[in-house]
Amino acid sequence: MLYIYVIIAFVAGISELFTGTFYLAAVALAALFTAITGLVLPGAVLHWVFLGFCLVLLPAGMWLRHRLSGKAQGLTDFDLGQGVDVIRGPDQNEHYTVRYRGSEWMAVVDDGPAPCAGDRAVIVGKTDNLLHLGVLPRQPSDKESLCPPSSSS
Repeated sequence: MLYIYVIIAFVAGISELFTGTFYLAAVALAALFTAITGLVLPGAVLHWVFLGFCLVLLPAGMWLRHRLSGKAQGLTDFDLGQGVDVIRGPDQNEHYTVRYRGSEWMAVVDDGPAPCAGDRAVIVGKTDNLLHLGVLPRQPSDKESLCPPSSSS
């Protein structure tokens, strides 16, 4: 009878590695604790012991998962707030090409005036590989208020 609970603990523990939900980990722990308890108690009550451990450990697993997911949502994207250089744009889809981390990225402007080639912008969001930019306002010392015509237009 003890071997059944050891097998349940092993299968649930291995399955938990593929799901990452903590629910199967609670079942695996309940089965393992039941197998250990079976060394002392008779086999007729082990089903009730397993049920009792599940009733205690499953809510604990749910609480732990909820607590850990709340911490994961607080992680920030390290790209947000970083500066980029506008290389060219806009194209027909209002996409700009910017240089960031040594490579060229496609970007759209979410906030600020339309940038010119050579302007600086700040990343305010990301959608997959598309950067969303907030353009820094031009300084009053800029002599040209209009962008020079680009070769891509």
